[in-house]
Amino acid sequence: MKRKTVQVVLHVLILLLGLMFPMMRATLSFTAESVSIPVTVVYGVISTDSLYLWIANDKGIFKRNGLDANLTHIPTNQAIQALISGQVQFSATGPQALEAALSGGDAVYILSPLNTFVLSLYGRPEIVGIKGLMGKTVGATNKGTPTDVAGHLVLKQYGLNPDVDVKFAYLKELPALVAALKEGIIDGALIAAPNTLLARSLGMKELLNVTDLKIPFVQHAVATTRSYIRANPEAVRRFVRSAVEALDYTLKNRDEALSVMAKYTKIKEPALLEEAFRSYEKAWEKVPIPSQAAMEALLATSLNPKAKGAKWDQFVDDRFVKELVASGLIK
Repeated sequence: MKRKTVQVVLHVLILLLGLMFPMMRATLSFTAESVSIPVTVVYGVISTDSLYLWIANDKGIFKRNGLDANLTHIPTNQAIQALISGQVQFSATGPQALEAALSGGDAVYILSPLNTFVLSLYGRPEIVGIKGLMGKTVGATNKGTPTDVAGHLVLKQYGLNPDVDVKFAYLKELPALVAALKEGIIDGALIAAPNTLLARSLGMKELLNVTDLKIPFVQHAVATTRSYIRANPEAVRRFVRSAVEALDYTLKNRDEALSVMAKYTKIKEPALLEEAFRSYEKAWEKVPIPSQAAMEALLATSLNPKAKGAKWDQFVDDRFVKELVASGLIK
């Protein structure tokens, strides 16, 4: 009798364990998947380029995708150094990641929301056309930045020899370029919205909308390191998904995007916010895969001798964006 009772108890325990094990496994799985991964994300320029990252942060998209993201601002050149040294995991970048990789640094592009310039060439009121810049001075932010590269490319297209027919002055910040135009310190400048509206309000005129030319170039992308991808592929996957979702949200929720832009840029005037959003709206990539043409343009403009023999795709790891395309999340 006692033996039968023990057998019954054992059968019941086995049955209960059989029912509980799948539940325990599911709970453990859920817990593992729901643990937030801490990452630091940096952007180097306070401009509309980074709007989708601000959206991902403020609208809880990072958090929803399992990231405990620390989003912060560091000047771009410092940001790339922080990335390579392992202090940060993701960095917004333009040509800087390529230059770091050519110099032996561990940096790789994982997505590229802007594969063309979002800029305009503005001139003082007395400048007549781009050829009117002959013998004049054009302003850009820093050497090797999109404003500098675009300026050189555009002048060449119009038959002018940059640095010979036209001098370049580097004033670091976009507002400084507008101020220098106003004071007559420079005669032209490559600027981005909303500084374009400020320039027009001061009587400056647009000589050329560079965005409309659709010149391939990586104006804004995000880089990480190959070592981080190897060690933390799930973190990279979650980041890329967050960025893509935030890009989509930005384009579909204009008013909320403008509100977030105002917070980070400190711009209050609605007209300035609208100017910036309109300029970028037509340039953002819905499928932000690093473009071959844009990457090859980076290599072509690099002054590093190693760029000549390099292949564009050795600086790119686009598997995570392609996974989202394959899943149907983006088309």
